[in-house]
Amino acid sequence: MNLTFHKNKFFILILFSITFTLIFYVASFYSLEGFNLNSTLLQPNEAYKIILHNYYNYSSSKIESIPTDNKDKFTYQSVMIKGNGTVYLMNSKDHYIIKAIDKIANQTIDGTHFAWKIIINYTKFYVDSTSGQIISATKNSR
Repeated sequence: MNLTFHKNKFFILILFSITFTLIFYVASFYSLEGFNLNSTLLQPNEAYKIILHNYYNYSSSKIESIPTDNKDKFTYQSVMIKGNGTVYLMNSKDHYIIKAIDKIANQTIDGTHFAWKIIINYTKFYVDSTSGQIISATKNSR
């Protein structure tokens, strides 16, 4: 009788461990797929307004008066910037790398970044699409 009790106790302990592991696995799996505040991406027009404020020193009131769909004033592309400065053109929907398009030497922040390449008045900007930091600004020759 005492042996049966220990077998049952061992079986319950194993069953509990397996159940806990499965619950933890399912919870972890679904938490990785869910909405994450840290992965909210800037839209190109928001990156444009960041450039106007931080680089061109536009006032907040002047920026607020700019229409949200101001595509005739700037062009943009979704890119990934590697730590070595290589810039890759990206498909913005699924972050698929299309091709290498540029090399930048004067990065203000290190590391690999998903960013927006924005061109305003012959100046090329790379703006981190998560933090909004300007990674690089380069004046192009006409």
